[in-house]
Amino acid sequence: MIENRFKDKVFIITGAAGGIGLAAARRAAAEGAKLVLADRKDEMSKTALSELQKITPEVTFLILDLSSEENCKKLIETAWNKYGRINVLVNNAGITGMPAPVHSMSTPMFVEVMSCNVFSTFFCSHYALARMIEQGGHACVVNVSSVAGLTGFPGHSAYVTSKHALSGLTKNMAMDYAKYDIRVNAVNPGTTDTPMYREALAFLANKKASASETQVDLDKAVCPPKMVSAQARIASVEEVSNVILFLASDEASNMTGTTVPVDGGFVCF
Repeated sequence: MIENRFKDKVFIITGAAGGIGLAAARRAAAEGAKLVLADRKDEMSKTALSELQKITPEVTFLILDLSSEENCKKLIETAWNKYGRINVLVNNAGITGMPAPVHSMSTPMFVEVMSCNVFSTFFCSHYALARMIEQGGHACVVNVSSVAGLTGFPGHSAYVTSKHALSGLTKNMAMDYAKYDIRVNAVNPGTTDTPMYREALAFLANKKASASETQVDLDKAVCPPKMVSAQARIASVEEVSNVILFLASDEASNMTGTTVPVDGGFVCF
């Protein structure tokens, strides 16, 4: 913890009801940030808000589905109207969707994953960047991608596509907005102990428990054969959020356009 590192800085964090987003919000609040948060999960959001209010009174939580452009605009304008500035946008909202290779991936599922993972980032960035320019810059965007944005995962056609799209969007935004003193970077977590990860494990366990031998073979085709990192463990949400907050801080003032693996060496072998 770095005392007052983000004193009076205004953070917008999406997907903040749990996992990496909540961990980032928790530490940013402890280091002095003012928070405007969003997530579509109602009860988890209320629980997160109650926890964060014990750290700071400067927290607003909106329960929104950010695949909607209007909801993204509402989030950004809420922060702007309340504080008159936006220092940090963390685009963390995202889903894995139901894994499937292209020939068996349904169009609605592919669209849902792209909407949650890519369009939410585009929409929030679209409105936030305009406000960041208006305030004179000295701001940054951190996109939460995945190691799936750096490599392939058998069967995860929608998720991998969405995360590769975030890598490209990050680099282009960095080039376009450097002249406004706005930095844009991404973190690419490997396997991390999040609610989404635990839900995926439960789904696969239930599926295999009731599967025939043929279906078990299909699972092997859908699940990546390499599930662990060089460190042979999964990451905590704090290990990922620490890197997010580093990129959001002035300590990373000469970093833009980077995609930073936080994966325990997953992509190095």
